[in-house]
Amino acid sequence: MVMSTSNADNRTNTEKELPNYLKICLLIVVTSFLAFTIYWAIKAPFTLYHLVSIFSSPVFRNLTMNHPFAFTLIAPQEFAVAIGFFVNLIAAILAFQCVILFIKNDKKWLKTLSQALLIEAIFFLLYIPTSIHHLVGTVLSMNTANIGVGLSYLLQVLLIAPPFIVLSYNLRKPHNHASIRKWISIVAPLFVFGFWFKYLFLWIDTLSPLGPQQVTLMSTAGAANSMLTLLIASIATAFACLGFYQKKEVNKWLVGFAIILFGSYFIIYDLVSIWVPVYSSFLYVTDFWMVTLPIMGAAILTINPKT
Repeated sequence: MVMSTSNADNRTNTEKELPNYLKICLLIVVTSFLAFTIYWAIKAPFTLYHLVSIFSSPVFRNLTMNHPFAFTLIAPQEFAVAIGFFVNLIAAILAFQCVILFIKNDKKWLKTLSQALLIEAIFFLLYIPTSIHHLVGTVLSMNTANIGVGLSYLLQVLLIAPPFIVLSYNLRKPHNHASIRKWISIVAPLFVFGFWFKYLFLWIDTLSPLGPQQVTLMSTAGAANSMLTLLIASIATAFACLGFYQKKEVNKWLVGFAIILFGSYFIIYDLVSIWVPVYSSFLYVTDFWMVTLPIMGAAILTINPKT
């Protein structure tokens, strides 16, 4: 009877901490992430097959004749990308499991979250070969390399992977609340800043040069979205995390606003892609699963402050 009463109390406390509608929103977001990674994992074998055909093509043979290091730079990149599809899928499965455990008030969710963060850190570390290809390839004047792409991937690795690893380690010691709070406050804004750099460089190096020569309303919207949306989301996240670290309180308005903005970037991108073809051509490189984030952000804004 004592255990039963205790479990009931625990369930009641969880419900107070996380309203049912917020649980549903959390499930929607993590399911979207899982579906996204399944899609790319299914495509991975086709990517490898395409890769083999490229390496055996006359164009690639000519490239290696002009640049002897071409295969050494490009092959690790492509294989790392293919492996990354499956690594990201494992991280998504763990994230989904983590949410289920959290909703059930099972304390194992922290351990699972730690594992998911570590696996996701490995996913971002697999960007290193791509960064090396583009940075070194630029120095060697390879036409397959772009310094902006190289810097974009390098910044994502530096801003996201190391903090994820440190937070993952700290989550293994759940009683060390101060350290966990500190690293959550570091990881969150760096994560958003990493994505801002990713999509800013995408616009500078690809979308803008290949876009319409004449300025249109939608191309202007796309440019403003690429430069500002994730930057503002990053700043809002930084302020929210600063308050969380100093006052040990979560500002629901800042958190909700930041999450809505984060997801809004992808919604705006999708809308712009309807009228600007180059955006549509590169839609596949975006993290389009994040269009579900505004649902979570809006739900957070409705939380009772006493919760």
